[in-house]
Amino acid sequence: MLTRVGTTFPRSWQYGPEEIEIFDKTAQQIQNKFPDERNLLINTTWFGPQFGNGEWENIEQLFKDNLKFDNLFLLSVIDPLYLMDTHFSEMCVKFGIKKTYRIGMFDGSQYEWNFHAIVGPDLMPKYKNEDVMLKECNKDFLCYQRKPRPWRVDFAKLAIKHNLVDNGIMTLGAMSEGDIDWSEGRTWEPMTLEESHEPYKHDGQNNKAHYGGIPNDLVTVGSLAVWNQCLLYISSETCFNHWEPVFVNERIWKPMIGLRPYIVQGNPKTYAWLKKNGFRTFNRYWPHVDLERSIDVLNDHIKVLKFLESKSKEDKMSMYQDMLPDLIYNKQRFYEFSKEQKHKMENVFL
Repeated sequence: MLTRVGTTFPRSWQYGPEEIEIFDKTAQQIQNKFPDERNLLINTTWFGPQFGNGEWENIEQLFKDNLKFDNLFLLSVIDPLYLMDTHFSEMCVKFGIKKTYRIGMFDGSQYEWNFHAIVGPDLMPKYKNEDVMLKECNKDFLCYQRKPRPWRVDFAKLAIKHNLVDNGIMTLGAMSEGDIDWSEGRTWEPMTLEESHEPYKHDGQNNKAHYGGIPNDLVTVGSLAVWNQCLLYISSETCFNHWEPVFVNERIWKPMIGLRPYIVQGNPKTYAWLKKNGFRTFNRYWPHVDLERSIDVLNDHIKVLKFLESKSKEDKMSMYQDMLPDLIYNKQRFYEFSKEQKHKMENVFL
């Protein structure tokens, strides 16, 4: 027996069809592997009582029906699991769960695979190396930030305080009417670029009234006119705090396909995750700061930007040329990794 709970991105959104397909494929694998057991499969996109979309109410109805399950399968495809520990424990107790399986975007799980790497090669533009290489180092860094999460607001303020904003290109979304306060009470001035929305118009999620009109670009490196003049990519992640699980989404794959060194504005353990999965990092180029053990990521990133500020344009272009073999390797590794992740997704229990 298999009971399914959970919503997905709408089919009209980018990632929607892929998530729906994976939900179905995972359900079929569970039925094939555990045909004689009582199984509960939950897709964790927007799952929890805080979302008000009816999915937690479905769980409460199962409570009322006094249903019991042998196995609980948590499927994380696109977003992290936002379910509180207390609600998770409540489910396990009331349903009499004997074993829990965490499938998909769960760092360290036996059943981990990376959705964003799986879909990337099909959805991302087929950039040739010469399309995305650094042409001229006019800007030290590129930091695209849409939803104004707390660390993004704080980083923008630090960059302004240290007079570093003009050294790079940075965006930061505006507050959107009727939306939750992603900034957790902060105030800030939004930072936007005059970029065309044309490349992103078909993803179904680009309401120009949201976040100051910053496009929800899930799969491209953005304007090549911008990309080609920026040296360092700052990947501002969905999960930031060091006590949160590592969560690697499309942001970190962009510098891979776009041939750029990167630093991770998120959990410092992300670097170890990347190296474990065969990717190369570039932290040796900033010897004065240990980003992989950082306890103050934002200020350490400011130190990196000050280091770049101290270098001449010629020095930075020379640095890029020195990095280029590793950058090309990372791009090749990304496409290999994607195939590996798809195989894991399609063969969860092998």
